[in-house]
Amino acid sequence: MMFALVLAQASAAEGGLGVSIASLVSSLTAAGAAVVVTTYFLGFLKDHGNDHKLIIEQFRGYHLDSQRKFQDQIDRLADRQEESLSTFRARVGRVTATQNAMLSDAIQTMRSIEKTLEGSNTTIQGIESTIEALKKAIRAIDLVIASADQVTGETRSS
Repeated sequence: MMFALVLAQASAAEGGLGVSIASLVSSLTAAGAAVVVTTYFLGFLKDHGNDHKLIIEQFRGYHLDSQRKFQDQIDRLADRQEESLSTFRARVGRVTATQNAMLSDAIQTMRSIEKTLEGSNTTIQGIESTIEALKKAIRAIDLVIASADQVTGETRSS
């Protein structure tokens, strides 16, 4: 900067420019201030750019951690759902097997009852036939007794 002042003074001394030293110093001071402000601003942006990068990295880390936790929750829920579904299927299978066994037992019981009823019907028909035969035998005995009474009554009268 000093070198620029010396050059400006030498030029003015030769009378070639017609610019005063005060004007030149004032311009250089304004330019220097602009350079300092620009340098400070660039440093500020660089520092905050690093802060910005740090904030972005922290956000990414937080986001990845949050996303990992969310995925873990989804995985646990999926595992629970699969376990629940498996348990439900097993229960339905046991209930179905129990119902099938009960139905099979009921069918066998009904068949046994049908056979018993058929046997009972046959026995009842046999008893009815026996009763009819006994009735005929009783009528025959009654006829024999009546005939015997008639024959004995005729023999007594004679």
